[in-house]
Amino acid sequence: MMCFCLTLHSNLDFMWEIFRERDGWEHFHTLYLAQIHQLSTVQGLVLTTVAVFISTPPPLKQIDYADDVPYTLLSESLVFALFGLLSQLYISVVGQSYQKQKTFKALKRSRWLFLCHIIILSIPVYIFGISLLLLIFAISVTGFLSSSTSAQVFTGATFALLVMCMLASIIPSPFYSRLHKMLWGTDNDHDHDEDDEDDEDKLDKEPSEKETGSPA
Repeated sequence: MMCFCLTLHSNLDFMWEIFRERDGWEHFHTLYLAQIHQLSTVQGLVLTTVAVFISTPPPLKQIDYADDVPYTLLSESLVFALFGLLSQLYISVVGQSYQKQKTFKALKRSRWLFLCHIIILSIPVYIFGISLLLLIFAISVTGFLSSSTSAQVFTGATFALLVMCMLASIIPSPFYSRLHKMLWGTDNDHDHDEDDEDDEDKLDKEPSEKETGSPA
């Protein structure tokens, strides 16, 4: 469960396969730092959005995001967004030292040191997710607690559409197959690959049978 929460995989075998390759350790952390820089940009947008909500009074009395519950969620989102930027800044500063082979040699001596390293790499992503979810919850609570019926209807329709889009994007993704394998111990992709191989074998046999049955 911990491996899945940190890496979206049931185990760390995929990481060891990457690190066995030449320059695999350096390439892995180079890609990670590039994604952290992109995440910092989005985290800054979340921080700016939350700051605008907190510092600006509601334009309509019917949609009051300065109420106790939405304002508390926005405040918590602001805190996590600030800590997210700080953690991403820390990773960007010390990330160059992570790319060195001597760091990998020191970490692979102990399973707990390597696990701590993975946790450190995962912290900025989780903090960003928490801050974004708190912002979404604040907006949804504001809409559902609004005294305007139209605002409640539009909020419900919007989130229903977002949930459908999210499910449609998750089901065909590797995340769903890994979650399915972790919970039920079966791999959908493997079953589909076997079916595809059987279909390909059938298609390959048909031309060969026609060739053997045709007159010389």
